[in-house]
Amino acid sequence: MQPTTKHVVLYADDDSDDQQLIKQAFQQYDSNILVQSASNGEEALIHLKNLDLQHHRPCLIILDINMPKMNGKEALVKIRQSEKFNSLPVVLFSTSSSGLDKEFAKKWKANFISKPLTYADLATIAEVFVKHCDTEVSKNFALQ
Repeated sequence: MQPTTKHVVLYADDDSDDQQLIKQAFQQYDSNILVQSASNGEEALIHLKNLDLQHHRPCLIILDINMPKMNGKEALVKIRQSEKFNSLPVVLFSTSSSGLDKEFAKKWKANFISKPLTYADLATIAEVFVKHCDTEVSKNFALQ
């Protein structure tokens, strides 16, 4: 029996509690998704480069805006400037509800979602994330 290929979601956030909550929400929604974590934008970019060397790309990147070393906005700009990764779906995920942050996300072709206040809200947001992932996965399968 062949093992099922898991779809990878890369989640960059410096808050380990948030990382754990996102992993749990995805596991409850879809066991075929593997959430890999980075604690800042710099680590996320390194992770992407390493995945590319293995010919494996995430179906979704989720970036917290406020992180040390390199924040989510800086990481998003670098992702969009990279020929290898500029088409990957990205979501800026933050406690911010600033219109400027939303405009920034739109300018750099990313979605913007505010972090939920309750775990029940998180499950709903995981469903939204999975839909982004499904779209990317479907697009890749259509190209084969």
